Amino acid sequence: MPIYHLGIDDTDSLKRGCTTYVGALLVERLLPQATFLDFPNLIRLNPNIPWKSRGNAAICLRISTPMDCDYLLELAEEVVEENRDRQDEKNQPGIALLEGGVPKSLKLFGRRALYDVLSVEDATSLARELGIYYRTIKGGRGLVGALAAIGNTLEGDHTYELIVYRKKETWDGQRQVDRESVVEMDQGTYPYTFNNLDYETGRVLITPHGSDPILFGVRGEYPSVLRQALKMLKFSGGEMWVIYRSNQGTDAHLINNSAVAELRPYQAAVLEGKLMGTPKVIRGGHAIAELGDATGRIDIAAYEKSGEIQKVLRELLPGDRVRAYGGVIPHEGQPTRLTLNLEKLEVLELITAVARSPLCGKCKVRMKAKGRNKGYKCEKCGLEAKYSIMESLDRKAKKGVFLPPSRSVRHLTKPLQRYGMEKSWGSDSVHSFFGFIDAKDSP
Repeated sequence: MPIYHLGIDDTDSLKRGCTTYVGALLVERLLPQATFLDFPNLIRLNPNIPWKSRGNAAICLRISTPMDCDYLLELAEEVVEENRDRQDEKNQPGIALLEGGVPKSLKLFGRRALYDVLSVEDATSLARELGIYYRTIKGGRGLVGALAAIGNTLEGDHTYELIVYRKKETWDGQRQVDRESVVEMDQGTYPYTFNNLDYETGRVLITPHGSDPILFGVRGEYPSVLRQALKMLKFSGGEMWVIYRSNQGTDAHLINNSAVAELRPYQAAVLEGKLMGTPKVIRGGHAIAELGDATGRIDIAAYEKSGEIQKVLRELLPGDRVRAYGGVIPHEGQPTRLTLNLEKLEVLELITAVARSPLCGKCKVRMKAKGRNKGYKCEKCGLEAKYSIMESLDRKAKKGVFLPPSRSVRHLTKPLQRYGMEKSWGSDSVHSFFGFIDAKDSP
């Protein structure tokens, strides 16, 4: 039977809808007629894109079926039209359908979409070149994500998310998920699920807050663990569940090792360099420092909500070497002036001593510099010295990797508990990834 890859993106808005819900409805429609070759895929794309709706998620369904392309496209378009946010002018869904294997050029396109800014023209040109069937609604900006979802085949590290969707009549109401059961689930499944709770504030992180179909979503390492988590949670109003295989929690977007001079607005980038000055703290508790490499300099910013990153950045000194991970943002009204907003900071080297003016042996005060490379002189007694001295530093800062608190991390950011747990495709067989909450086949 033919093999198809069905990609969909941009069916939601900031207020309503959810692309993964469209995926769940399509799974329900396709299961009786198709064999799924993989779990439904949930691909998070570049989180810095300014026109994204919420989490910048696209989905891909990889199936084998006797159905033809026209039927699949019509089915997808029907489900998208029924569930997209028609009231939002920015809503521009895209649907793509590839038959056969995934070409290398499409994989490269999908990789770029994780950290770069791609255009609809880029997408349509590639789709035509590769003979990919596609449909666009309105401006069709979602075609970029639809193709990128097909191209991201998750052959490297990946995680899973079990999403429970709520009944339509409850979409505008409060979500009913028992907090104590979330605590028990988090403790009972650790370290194989992540970002369930923020223990500092007590905030439950598995539930979104908008008027969308999701009741909650649990992310973890294996489908079996997620099915166990679902049994542990107490909730009401759920209708159906789907397990997606995903790039969430993998740092998949932080693969663009770049130089300062190469940066462009809205990219996700990784920079390595030295601090060029003492970090500054501005109103609101935000910390900003200048980072330099062989090609130039750029401000790196840690906002107050970034927690430990902001605290660590404040403790650094000129000459410390770091690796900075984050999104490139232009200044308002100054598009050529860029800042890297930090979402992860790795401290690589810390200076252990600094050059200072020598002490006067008679007066026990610091000498003053006479000028560049002209030595030093005591202002009291006139004693002179040729060279500065090196003084050891007692540093509070430590080397290591630092992340924001779980309540502030992006979907793609890899939690510290996942370091060393990376995996490759093939770790789980494709089964038991869809069900109804009240049905016998629920996990």
